[in-house]
Amino acid sequence: MPFVLVLLLATGIALPDSVALEVTRDPATVEVGFRLLAALPDDVTAALESGAEVRLTYPLRVRAKRRGWWDRRLFTGELVSLAAFDAVTGRFRCQVVLNGIITASNEAESLEEAVVWLTEPPSVRVELPVERRQATLRIRVRAVFSSGTTWLIFPTQNATPWNEIILEPVAEPEDAE
Repeated sequence: MPFVLVLLLATGIALPDSVALEVTRDPATVEVGFRLLAALPDDVTAALESGAEVRLTYPLRVRAKRRGWWDRRLFTGELVSLAAFDAVTGRFRCQVVLNGIITASNEAESLEEAVVWLTEPPSVRVELPVERRQATLRIRVRAVFSSGTTWLIFPTQNATPWNEIILEPVAEPEDAE
């Protein structure tokens, strides 16, 4: 299997992205939306079906470029999408948490709706500092399904590869006087 991956990379064939990025930029802000294209792992789906709380973490990085080098982190955060079955109501309780703050919540009627909530969370809006509004931006995101440890020492993660895009600056509107 590793030989096939090396062969694909050596021949220049691009592997499909597992997280789709949808970005809207105006002079003062960047709004980043993402959608998981890869299928959920079997253990995540099984946990959701059993009623356990399932978390998908989307680390998000926004950097600005200055004179040929990526230098300034404008935003570093984690968006966590949660879904858990509530036996009292018979529905799935869904939440989105951005850097520890609940930004959205919903109740899903079915397992399929809960999976959509996990794989297509609401977008994130990032305010740009005044001095970086005309900078070229690099936006990176990936999905982390689980994190644990091996032999209680080495951290392990089940995650997708990073997907990134480069955004050119947007011209500020002229003041009509």
